[in-house]
Amino acid sequence: MEDLVIMYHYVMEPEEWKGSVPISPSDFRKQVEWAKEHYEIIKPEDIHKQTQKPKCIISFDDATKDQYTNAFRILKELNVPGYFTIMSGPLIERKVPIFHLVHTVLSHFKEEQIWEEVFQQVNVTEIKNKSDIYSYEMNEYRRYVKYLFNFYWSEEQSRPYLERKVTSIYHTLENFIEEFYLSEREILEMDASGMSIGVHSVNHLPYERNPQGFYDKEIRGCKNYLEKLLNKDVKLYTPSFGGGEQSIQMQVELLPILIENGFILGFTTEKGFTDMRNGFWHKRIDCNQLILNGVV
Repeated sequence: MEDLVIMYHYVMEPEEWKGSVPISPSDFRKQVEWAKEHYEIIKPEDIHKQTQKPKCIISFDDATKDQYTNAFRILKELNVPGYFTIMSGPLIERKVPIFHLVHTVLSHFKEEQIWEEVFQQVNVTEIKNKSDIYSYEMNEYRRYVKYLFNFYWSEEQSRPYLERKVTSIYHTLENFIEEFYLSEREILEMDASGMSIGVHSVNHLPYERNPQGFYDKEIRGCKNYLEKLLNKDVKLYTPSFGGGEQSIQMQVELLPILIENGFILGFTTEKGFTDMRNGFWHKRIDCNQLILNGVV
């Protein structure tokens, strides 16, 4: 068996959150119990540790509140570490990234309704052709809506529509941030309990072909924020969207800048097992594509 990094986002009941593809807390527990039986679950900092079994990292993107209330609780009960990556933008700037606004809108409004409200303002053919990046979404309108707001429209085009929808449910964006994201107190508690904390982004933007500019805009601020909060070096990085449509270029172009700034590991959304003994970037397998006999 090869080494394995499992990728998690939302750990909550699917009927509670329809904007993405969550895993229920009970299924999360089953996966971690399975991983604990077949692998040595480690912190990313321990990839060179000698183990009797292949290594496994339990990784989380986006730092949402359910990761504290559900995933962290279960990891503590099972006595295994997890690796959580943080977005600093919502905590510092009190600004919600576009993709989380999209997930929230899709959780409260019908996909067809959203598409009906916006399709006349876009090139429908282009969106349909490029929305395969969300091929895991069975509903075609969900694919269209996600691609439109996350990639096709600029943030300036997407934000007013999405924030208007979200505040119709949560009343204010401040209420949403308090309910939706990990707080500083929770991050500190997770770190003190032996969880690994890494950089995800400032505002969850996809990679642009300007590595230094992207580092300065989306990575440096989050790293500085976490190091001040935790009072230690932060050396782990998981890029938003796995780098997006330019993920391969990102891995090549961003690597020397990351190493220069003290990062030791990066985790992508490329699907597959990995060899933790070699390389900076490591593939992951999404929890919803994991079959518990180890075959995906």
